[in-house]
Formats: sequence, C-alpha cells, structure tokens
Amino acid sequence: MSDPFSAIRAAHTGGPNYGLDTETIIARLTGWQSLCSFTVTGAEGDAVDIQFETLPKDMDAFARDLYEFCPDLVDQGTGCLHEFLDVADESGEALTPELKQLIEGVDFTDENYGVEILKRELQRDKKVTLWWD
Repeated sequence: MSDPFSAIRAAHTGGPNYGLDTETIIARLTGWQSLCSFTVTGAEGDAVDIQFETLPKDMDAFARDLYEFCPDLVDQGTGCLHEFLDVADESGEALTPELKQLIEGVDFTDENYGVEILKRELQRDKKVTLWWD
C-alpha cells in the first residue's frame, strides 16, 4: 500500500512558527482519516493541499479544528473577508454570485465569522490548502 502522506514527507512540510514538524502534521491528518476521506494532492515546505471525498459529520467542530491547527486559514484568510467587502463596497465593485452565497446570513460582528466562512468554503469546494508561514 502506498503512503498517502508521501508528498508531505518528501517536501518536509512543517510549520516551525507553530511548533509543527512533518510527523506532527501527518499525525493530525491521520486523526482526520477517522472523520472523513481525503487525498493529499500537493505539499510544499510550508503547505499541504487536501481534496476531500467526504467531509466530517460535525463540520462546525472540524472547521474549529482546522483553525486551531492552521490559524492562517482564518487569520490571514476567511477572517479578513470583511476588509475585502468594505473595499468592494467603497469602490462599487459587484460581488460574484458565489461570494454572495458564501456570506449570506454571516454575522460579521461575531468574532468567529471567519471559521463559519471556512466551513462553508469546505462544504462548497471540498478542498483546503493548509499553510504555515
């Protein structure tokens, strides 16, 4: 049987600023295998691309776990969406239908709105890129 994490090992993927080495990352992904089915589609020194065949039943808990494991997903990603929306509004830029659907009903005053958007992105796209910089 081939190693599903060979790309991670070959790239020596890690997040040293978060105390994560290659084996720690693989251990976390191995734990997720009991929750869902996925394939590692790429890996670099500080990033892992994952494509999901199935998603966990408790997506709220999984999105929180993803955020805990890879804070940049929200802190430098979905949690910054309000800034993009402000700029788009000020410039009169129209939002795409996909973005409108993604943010529909999101409470941007809730400090955890980025985790909700991350969950919705996962449900829509069935993929995620974890990165630690």
